[in-house]
Amino acid sequence: MFNKLTYHPLKNEERDFLFQRALKNPSILIPEKEIGCFLVLQSVYLLYETVGLPAQCLKLAWISSEKYISSGCSGEPPLACYPVYLITIGDDKNERVVYIGKTSSSTSRFISGHSAISKLHAPKYSLLKKRLYLCCVVFLSKSGDAIPIEWIKPYSFAESLLNSFEANLIFRNKPELNAKHISKKPKFEYGQVHVQNITGKTSFWHDYFI
Repeated sequence: MFNKLTYHPLKNEERDFLFQRALKNPSILIPEKEIGCFLVLQSVYLLYETVGLPAQCLKLAWISSEKYISSGCSGEPPLACYPVYLITIGDDKNERVVYIGKTSSSTSRFISGHSAISKLHAPKYSLLKKRLYLCCVVFLSKSGDAIPIEWIKPYSFAESLLNSFEANLIFRNKPELNAKHISKKPKFEYGQVHVQNITGKTSFWHDYFI
């Protein structure tokens, strides 16, 4: 059974204030190029636990943040968006990523099945532990403020950033179960990706630079 998702970025007063300032000055939430960005491994699950994971959708998370602030911050702040996921095999120093994907859909990809998960039934993977990481994507403003991707405006820009971010991760790591973005270097203008693993359960890719 998976643990309930509990991270609400707008419960942080500093971030709440940043978002509200951006209503008057949208340039505050423009990510700065070339200074780096973050992939935060927020939650991890054994692969067999993922059937019950709730769907993740960048667009719905983007809309939820807008509605929360425009309502005067009434009610529970929206949950963080986890627009990227990793599938890994192995343990400790031998753990490696075999698939990188986007979770930006209105229905969970893990309920009806997933081609990468099906491929992991191959005999060569049978004795290896398999995990799925849900990840936040965070950029930096010119002033150094952290900007979750679901705050970036307009939505079309946030979506294009997510596409290039995912393509860059795949190209740099070349997971064996990915087919797209393996050979052609994508256009990605936001510097190194600093990975932080805050799951508290593994140290996979913690403090790792891509």
